[in-house]
Amino acid sequence: MTEFRAVVVTEAASPVALATAGRLARRGDLVLMGARRVDICERLATRLRVSGAAAFAAHLDLADTCSIDRFVESARYLVGEVDVLVTGAGLGDGSWVGAQHLAAQVIPPMVEAGRGDVILVSPELVGPPPRGAQRDLDTWMAALDAEFIGTGVRASLIRSAPTGSPVVPDDVGRLVAAMVGSRGRMHLRHVEIVPPVAAPRLSKEPDIR
Repeated sequence: MTEFRAVVVTEAASPVALATAGRLARRGDLVLMGARRVDICERLATRLRVSGAAAFAAHLDLADTCSIDRFVESARYLVGEVDVLVTGAGLGDGSWVGAQHLAAQVIPPMVEAGRGDVILVSPELVGPPPRGAQRDLDTWMAALDAEFIGTGVRASLIRSAPTGSPVVPDDVGRLVAAMVGSRGRMHLRHVEIVPPVAAPRLSKEPDIR
């Protein structure tokens, strides 16, 4: 039987985050999108609600502690205690500390409940990653792994292989949906997406007959 979850997606105005939120809402999850450009998220949420999905949008500025606190209050009102946090960790725009502040509020209830998922989305899936972003992400992932031992809460990381080809946003959404829906079967802990690379065109051999 499918298990539906209460999901928060941060930095949600990016194509990858929007595709992820849409796929989770359409599968039956209760989804709240948080972003500075809340108008972009609200347009998607409205379309999803018209189709019968449960999706909402709220303003979230990870560089503003007060905005984070208000967003957490909105999350508890709209979706209840969060089962799944999908976040770019604030690395794309230097809001790393704010992402930590948000996580510190939504993760403890997961630990108390003995279940939950924190899914980190590497910044190169959204745009050019800032210097040191991969190191910071690996550091947080290691800290979450240590924190979650024996709690029933899982940490996962999605990143892209450096092929030079762009990742299709919905491919990330498919992967997050698999992570969210895999409880009791497997833990997709660290997944690297390899975008398709076009095969080189072979020159036609000259006819020497």
